[in-house]
Amino acid sequence: MDMHNFELTPKLPNRSEVKKQFTRFVKEFSDWYAKGKMSELVSRDTRFMLELQKQKLESFGLDMQLKFGKPNTNDARPGLLSYEDSVFENYIVGASKHITTTIRSSGKEIYSRDEDGGLSVVMQDLKNGSAPSPDTGMCCPNCGSPSTIGRLMSGCEFCGTKFLMDELYPKVMHIFVERRGKPVFDTKQIKKYVLVCALVFLPIYILLNLFRTDIGGTERITNYIYAVPAALIIGVMLGTGAWFFVNAIRSVMLMGKTARGGSTVLKSLIFCNKMHELDPTFSTEYFRDRSTSLLKFMLYSPQPQELAICRCKKPVPEKLREIVDITYGNSGVNKYKIRNGVCDVSLTFYTDSLHYHRGKILSKSDKIHISLRKVIKKPTDLGFSLTAVSCPFCSASFDAAKVRECPFCGNTYPLEENEWVVTDIRI
Repeated sequence: MDMHNFELTPKLPNRSEVKKQFTRFVKEFSDWYAKGKMSELVSRDTRFMLELQKQKLESFGLDMQLKFGKPNTNDARPGLLSYEDSVFENYIVGASKHITTTIRSSGKEIYSRDEDGGLSVVMQDLKNGSAPSPDTGMCCPNCGSPSTIGRLMSGCEFCGTKFLMDELYPKVMHIFVERRGKPVFDTKQIKKYVLVCALVFLPIYILLNLFRTDIGGTERITNYIYAVPAALIIGVMLGTGAWFFVNAIRSVMLMGKTARGGSTVLKSLIFCNKMHELDPTFSTEYFRDRSTSLLKFMLYSPQPQELAICRCKKPVPEKLREIVDITYGNSGVNKYKIRNGVCDVSLTFYTDSLHYHRGKILSKSDKIHISLRKVIKKPTDLGFSLTAVSCPFCSASFDAAKVRECPFCGNTYPLEENEWVVTDIRI
């Protein structure tokens, strides 16, 4: 990662518009789960990922709903950070939300979580406004028929030629749903700890007083009278101490969870710098976005080894196939190798995942390893490009972004010459 390529920028003229787009997206994101209506703001990778997730949920007979409302205590106004690298302008937009997650199986609720949290997105645009509009006129590169870029995205309607096409920006590249759970050092819990300690101490105090043989009847009665205030005093001391101890442990555990992947930072920086030396157009943001999308494609697809991006020789582990939803925590490079113009890189993703196992939804923290490969002999074209897909074996054209093998001759299309592909995934 070449830190000299990053520059924090105020982007003041665009802040209001970006926040409006975020507010619009929050509603449309909820509508996707409730009504199946996709937001026009999402990137093609994000759209494909959400479609795969819905297909996987349906294959398990599950229905998941996400709803976002105003938080109970926090400010709900969106916050925005903008920065740029050598290729992209990036906006991280987020706001506190009250998040309700519900999963049903055959109409029966099997998982529910209701809490304050946050929703953040990464909105991305090419620098210098070099991405055309979907309405831009363009003739089909194969047959020359008049069309538009937007219509060509699904293939030429005249000759049927399919294309590999770069993203039409600006788009929402990533969505991060933060489920915060119970707040650390929540003072509202102190009363519960004090009450429990007091109720535990009160019968102990009475029993000890009952079995004492060194006091008389009057003194014993007096001790009984003081039992309640004594229990409250002990409850305050022990309860407050227990509350602090438990929450201190939770705080340390949360810090450890946040720091997952810290050991991979140096290796990640070395890898990104090396890639930038070999390919000046290499973008750290693009690689991060693409690798995260590839992970979600593999996790959410009902048949991951049939995906165009899958070059795995081993079956996907069953534990990974249980995952129906993930929350991204961190990621980093473990090792990489560049030989004869081909790059192989292994990454680790740290996620909080929902597993569907034996009819139940289980929440787990996972460490997922994924290996990627790409031919890097030619520079990455991160501006807008449109490439006709032609099978090198039979010359047929098909949707190589979603289909692994040519449906006409059965040979595998060499997607790694244009994009990163997955060569291994495990947990």
